[in-house]
Amino acid sequence: MLLYKFREFNANNLTALANKQLWFSNQSDFNDPFEGAHIKDNLVPQDILDVFVCQSKEEIGQKKYTEMLTEMGLKEGEFTNAQLFQKIAEHDLQILIDVIHNSKIVCLSLSEPGNDPIYNNLMWSHYADGLRGFCLVFDNDLLQQDIYSSSNKVMRPIKIQYQNTPNTLNLVDFIKSESVLGSEGSDNFVQAVTETIATKSTEWDYENELRIMSLDKSNFHHYASETLKEVVIGEKMPSTQRKLLIDTLKATYPDVIIKEAKLQTESYSLEIVTL
Repeated sequence: MLLYKFREFNANNLTALANKQLWFSNQSDFNDPFEGAHIKDNLVPQDILDVFVCQSKEEIGQKKYTEMLTEMGLKEGEFTNAQLFQKIAEHDLQILIDVIHNSKIVCLSLSEPGNDPIYNNLMWSHYADGLRGFCLVFDNDLLQQDIYSSSNKVMRPIKIQYQNTPNTLNLVDFIKSESVLGSEGSDNFVQAVTETIATKSTEWDYENELRIMSLDKSNFHHYASETLKEVVIGEKMPSTQRKLLIDTLKATYPDVIIKEAKLQTESYSLEIVTL
């Protein structure tokens, strides 16, 4: 299976290509205004709240206890044990959400039968400067292995799901997870939080997106030269840029196949030809 990364021709993208690197962005830099959108359901049945006994002020320490209350917007003596526990759970859930949403992400498109973004006009228009850019074609398995090593083994591939409404995170499910109760299934809830950055409106389904998420602090991650199988050049790329790109590829990727995306003359379709 193949993964695509559509690129404009510029100095940053050419340098990354020469260095065999992919740039992992912050989620806040993406172009979807609903990026990371989710619905929170903080309703917790009273019988579940009554089970928990929060640590006392003496156990926590006065200073830390006061700081904790201030952070959660509570005043000492004005809440029940159940209210305090719910606030703590809401606070800790938000920490988990922030960890996931502050991860580094690279966005790619997945080639699948019946859905091959390399032939999609919008992909070339939005992400490759209207056929003036190029598209990197990676082996899916090899790229994930490379990123796994480059990111100190803190990465996760996530296939985007396209739907009409955002996912819901239920506080009661978080409370029942291992992070609170010490029970099994915490990874399922981490997956639920991860899916808040893996769902988009159906309007984006032409991208057929697969993301690789990394908790490593680095924005750049390396891949091996054999991981890049092909490079498809848009036919509208100026000749001087095309020569520089091809020279870079031949110097760094001796086995890469170079192709061209061309406009068909009697339709609005693209064709891919080997150069």
